[in-house]
Amino acid sequence: MKYFLIVLLSFHLSAVAQELLLLEEAIELALANNLGIQASEMERSAVEMQVYKSNAGFGPQIDLNANLNSTVNEVKQNFIDGRVVDRFGRSYAPNINVGLRLPIYDGGQMQARFERLGQLSEVSNIETQIEAQNLVSQLIRLYYNVMQLNARVGFLNTVIKYYEDRLAITEERWQVGKGSKIDFLQSKTDLNAQLAEKARTTNEFRNAVVNLNALLNRPLDTEFRVQDEARFQDDYDLAELIERSKEANPALMRIQQMNLLNYTAIKEWEAAKKPQVSLSAALGYYYTNTNAGFLLSNQNAALNAGLNARWSIFDGGHRRNQLAIARMDKNALDKRAQDLSTLINADLTAAFNQYQADKEMLQFEQDNRLLAEENLSISLEKFRLGASTILELNEAQRSYDNALNRLVNAQHNIRVSELLLLELSGTLMR
Repeated sequence: MKYFLIVLLSFHLSAVAQELLLLEEAIELALANNLGIQASEMERSAVEMQVYKSNAGFGPQIDLNANLNSTVNEVKQNFIDGRVVDRFGRSYAPNINVGLRLPIYDGGQMQARFERLGQLSEVSNIETQIEAQNLVSQLIRLYYNVMQLNARVGFLNTVIKYYEDRLAITEERWQVGKGSKIDFLQSKTDLNAQLAEKARTTNEFRNAVVNLNALLNRPLDTEFRVQDEARFQDDYDLAELIERSKEANPALMRIQQMNLLNYTAIKEWEAAKKPQVSLSAALGYYYTNTNAGFLLSNQNAALNAGLNARWSIFDGGHRRNQLAIARMDKNALDKRAQDLSTLINADLTAAFNQYQADKEMLQFEQDNRLLAEENLSISLEKFRLGASTILELNEAQRSYDNALNRLVNAQHNIRVSELLLLELSGTLMR
């Protein structure tokens, strides 16, 4: 136990100068700095900006129209009284008017289009949530990987202390003639194997840190230390998780929202079969001037208004086919939503069972680590006193190595199991 505490203390002192990056802080950094999330937020804002009534056809439309027509021609006219006009003529006619069009009734198409714009905005919002959750999930997995490798380096340091102690004992025995050189060489070989494993794990740890820095969009050589332990909740209720997933699982929310879009499409095509009524009005000024003809100039101002009605009776079956397609798509999405809900329930149940098993395994491995450590301490002391063989010590060391390795894996497994529960239930971002 003293070796374990000494190694932990030295490892902590070496990391004091490094920044402690908490998991919550890493998540905030990722969401703030990730370029993909920033782009997704901009796209979502652009879609939201399209949700206004004029974009759906509501409200009046006012147009200002102006034109200027000019004509140049040669005029030759012979009149009945004998007069003759033969001149080079020109005319121009500037006109300007303000037109108004106001839809009064279109069967509900405008309302359906406005609903569709709002639903598209919600789909975009869900897509952003999905992208953010995927990023957070990836980040947490990378963070947990760094934690696991960090713990593995720590326990290898602990194991190496025991191997160094064993090497010192076998070397001393060999030098004074109380032991064999074979024991010394075997101890040296085993120590080198542990040092090689530590070098390999340390390299994996460094690469994991680089990957985490990359996801945080900051310099890859930024040094930091991670939490020693991650908090996890141990009182999850399966029925409650399944109920939450019905409203919060992003994949299920997306398919439900797409179903609403199809329902709105059905309303639009049904509305297209109804008559359309609109009000139109125009206020204009018209002027004509010519130097050849009976009328030299003409100007007038006019205001006119009218009620327009339109009812499309036959369009080759286009509306009927589109309506049938929209209904078929909705029925298909209903089936997919039911299928996805069943799969989520099954996955949640399996993940919950795995989480419960991982909790039990963690407790077992914590107990096993204490037992294996006590066994190794006793075996090492007996070997030091010459009361046991190196084979017994080897077995105790292997048991301790395996116990520490299984404990680190058990700690990692329960973190990943909890993460999967939160992802499937849709509560990871809450």
